[in-house]
Amino acid sequence: MRYWPWDFLRPYIVWVVYLLLLFDWQRVIHTKITQKRMRVNLTAQNVVSILYLTVRFVQDAFLYINVSWMRFTGYFIVTAVVFIPLFGLYASFYLGKGEDYRINRRWLLLLIPACLLSVLALTDDLRHFFFYIVPEEAQPNLYFHPYIGIGIVYIWALSMIVYQIYVIYRRSGTAGSAPFYRKLAPFYEPVFLLLFSLPYAATAYVVRFELVEFSAGLIFILVLCWNLYILTGLIPINTQYGEVFQRSTVAMQFLSPDGEAIALSETAVEITPAMWEALRWEQQYPITEDSILNLHQLPGGYMIWQTDLSQLHQTLRELQSLYGELEEKRNLLAQEIRVRSDEASVQARNDIYDKLSSEVSVQLALLTSLLSKETLSVDDWNRVCLIGTYIKRFCNLQLTCQERQMIPNEDLAISLQDMAKCLENLNIRTSLDFCPPQELGPRLILLIMKTLEAILEEADFHLVSLTIRVDNIACFEITGTDKEFVPPSPEDGYRLLAEKTQDGYRLLLLPEGGADPS
Repeated sequence: MRYWPWDFLRPYIVWVVYLLLLFDWQRVIHTKITQKRMRVNLTAQNVVSILYLTVRFVQDAFLYINVSWMRFTGYFIVTAVVFIPLFGLYASFYLGKGEDYRINRRWLLLLIPACLLSVLALTDDLRHFFFYIVPEEAQPNLYFHPYIGIGIVYIWALSMIVYQIYVIYRRSGTAGSAPFYRKLAPFYEPVFLLLFSLPYAATAYVVRFELVEFSAGLIFILVLCWNLYILTGLIPINTQYGEVFQRSTVAMQFLSPDGEAIALSETAVEITPAMWEALRWEQQYPITEDSILNLHQLPGGYMIWQTDLSQLHQTLRELQSLYGELEEKRNLLAQEIRVRSDEASVQARNDIYDKLSSEVSVQLALLTSLLSKETLSVDDWNRVCLIGTYIKRFCNLQLTCQERQMIPNEDLAISLQDMAKCLENLNIRTSLDFCPPQELGPRLILLIMKTLEAILEEADFHLVSLTIRVDNIACFEITGTDKEFVPPSPEDGYRLLAEKTQDGYRLLLLPEGGADPS
């Protein structure tokens, strides 16, 4: 604008171009945006833009020499600045939501201050809340001196845009592993608005030549950003559904609530009124013996597709002919499986019992040695209880591992608690700190129990205190023994690190090859 100030056709051409661009944006809204209420709010935003640019056209084409009407119609910019960001914020609330989603009614209260600011702007000549009058200036004139109200409008628009960016950023999933350009997409809008406004702000918004009128440029930047959200995948859209229906191999149709065809494939059958009623009631309608129509209700219409049952029926016939033979073979096979299963079960139980006996053979021998004494002291009985508890708990853990291929942390905690009670009966002060950050592996759980028993046997059950900590690693701190602990060879991918302390030993169960803790 203003490149051809004396060409009377220029305002008409510019206005028509603006309208064509905004009508094309409306087409995009109607055909691509999937959420109905998002379409409504974007349409409302577009309507406000069209109305304001129409006001600018009337100013430029007819009111340029009428200062009073130019000044009054200039107040409509406040209406555009107030409502366009507000409707954009409302549209962002429905991003990624279903058709039944409703925003909190408290957000609708923003319409009250929006309408109030618009009314105050249109009646600003009465109270001068947005633009003040310099007494020495001739009236009326086109010198708008910004006052308090303009600051409020700027803060309002900025707040709406910033919160819209926040909503789009949160609901579009850009905070995750999205590409970098997609993470930045919600922030394009304020950057473009700022870059476009800088030349105008540098000249106090008084320019002689401009390619695009300032307010129109701001409107099209908002439209551009919404299109960028669509192109970068931040907004789900409808695309090329007509071709999908046309090429469908299951004869799809999409009908309106009244039964009128909206989109259909080349092989779709014609739906008669009788078929339509039957489908609405039963959701299925048999066309022939080998084909059937199915119906599913969607928001705004119905989906109908055709299922070919010929192969299914042929398969059923073949299955029926083989059913008798298969039934006889199944019975024979079931008997053979039961026999083999029983044999395998017995063998598996024997293997498990042999493995468990081998695992606790040392403790069984120690238990036999204690019980073979002629007289058993209280200390001997307490040792018997401790060894028996270990055998019971270790075997339970081993059986759980065999059955479930894992051992819950709770089972290990219960086993260590039982061992701690038996140790207390042997006058060994025992404390347990069990707080693993995650589920421990079954090999590590079994190794913790075996290591605990090995430490007790190495010390001949003569300890003053024992502290057990299980978190990222297993740690055993013992006091009251003169035995010198020598770390055994690595077992199951773990090794035992023994550190001499002032009163005893600190033993750490670490992964083989892992770094020692500092």
